[in-house]
Amino acid sequence: MTVGIVVKCLDGIVVACDSLATFARGVPVARYTNKVHIVEHDGLVHPVAMIGAGTTAFVDKFLNRADGAMTRFSEGEDFEKFDIDGFAERVCETITSFLFKEYVLDRAQFFGRDMGEFSFSLIIAGATEDGRLKAYFVRSSGLTEAIADCGTIGSGAAYAELFLRQLIPDLARIGVREGACLASYAVKGVEIMDPYVGGETNICTLTMDDNHLRIKRFPKSQMPKKARPAMEKVLGDMAKSMRSLVKKV
Repeated sequence: MTVGIVVKCLDGIVVACDSLATFARGVPVARYTNKVHIVEHDGLVHPVAMIGAGTTAFVDKFLNRADGAMTRFSEGEDFEKFDIDGFAERVCETITSFLFKEYVLDRAQFFGRDMGEFSFSLIIAGATEDGRLKAYFVRSSGLTEAIADCGTIGSGAAYAELFLRQLIPDLARIGVREGACLASYAVKGVEIMDPYVGGETNICTLTMDDNHLRIKRFPKSQMPKKARPAMEKVLGDMAKSMRSLVKKV
């Protein structure tokens, strides 16, 4: 499981996530890995930043199939390169729908029983052909949905939504550097609440430079040094405030 965050800022977009991944090997096995992927292909106008949540195998399958699909699309005579909108609608919706059909519907029919939850979702971020920065949810059913200001996925999504709404009251007035630091606080706050979230925080910033999309790893040296203790204090103060409410009843 994971927590993935996207924040649209004044001068760009920030994507962030934790680095704890759990693999099923008879018993759950924890590994630490970078879960912010950069999708690059000759068939894309601009690269795409992606965070995957859910079963690691499905994220890997999506990345492999996306690369193959882009290659097949680009071999067509009338092919025009995909921007973030085209990647969301033509690549993400198609591949995710096929994964859902193959691993949920077809297998349920083959085995004659419900195959359970399809644990898979994505956040993708990139730019349109005319240079507008955009982000999308990719739902497990294959539906894509544009993100207006900020969004979260993963087991810690609900906690992250709460922290983001409090940490970033006006997204339109902050830059990507401040957005990256605030996203770091949000991820560490979720880590306190969710045992499936942990490890180093991975953050990328997306900015436009002369109609070229620049996706950069946010330096760990610039992240808040004591983000977790700071969020522990915030949660402790929240608990005190809630106890004071109870005393007034």
